[in-house]
Amino acid sequence: MDFFKIVAPVYDTAMKITGHNKTLAELVEHINLQPGQSLLDLGGGTGQILEELPGDMGLEVIIADPSEAMLSRARDRLVKLDNDARDSSEPGLEAELVEATGDALPLADNSFDHVTIADALHHFNNIEETFVEIKRVLKPGGQLHIMEFDPSTFFTKFIATAEGLAGEPANFYKPELLGAMLEKVGFGYNYRYITGSIYILTAE
Repeated sequence: MDFFKIVAPVYDTAMKITGHNKTLAELVEHINLQPGQSLLDLGGGTGQILEELPGDMGLEVIIADPSEAMLSRARDRLVKLDNDARDSSEPGLEAELVEATGDALPLADNSFDHVTIADALHHFNNIEETFVEIKRVLKPGGQLHIMEFDPSTFFTKFIATAEGLAGEPANFYKPELLGAMLEKVGFGYNYRYITGSIYILTAE
C-alpha cells in the first residue's frame, strides 16, 4: 500500500481536477437510496462518496479500504462534514471506517442494501473472491454498483500506464467481462455508460 501512502495527501485534489466528484454524484443518484438503508463503499479511500450522500436519511454507511493513509483522510473528512452540519443545523452523516480488502471483509452476512466500488476495482486483487464476499454481505435483493473506466479508451490506457509506472498495477475490465465473473457467483447484471469512458454496472 506504499503507493496510496504517497498519493493520499494529494488524492482529493487530483480527483477534483478530473471531475470525479461529478461522476460520484451520478453514481449516488443511480443507486436511488431509500431512508434507513445501509451502504458499503468498498475501496472507498478518502471517503469522497460521503460528500454526495444525504445526511437526513438515516443511512448506515461503512467505508472500507486497505490503506490506513487513505482512511485517515476519510476520518478527517467525516470530522469536517460533522462540523459543517452542526454549523448549518442540518443532520450529519455518520459512517464507520474499516481497514480491509475486498476479498476478506470483516463484516456480517446479509448486512447491506448496497455495495459501491467507485473507480477502485482496477486496484483489486482476487476479483472473483471479492464478488463472493460482496454477495455474502449483501442482503437478499441488495445491489452491487461498480463505476469503472472502459479499458479500450485512450484516457484509461493513460491512467493504467501512469499508475503502473508509479508501482501500482491497474487492471481495467470491460463491463461484459465483469458481468461474466459476476454471473459465476450468482449475480445478474446490467450496465450503462455515463461518459465516453466511464460505465456503471449494477449487479443483483
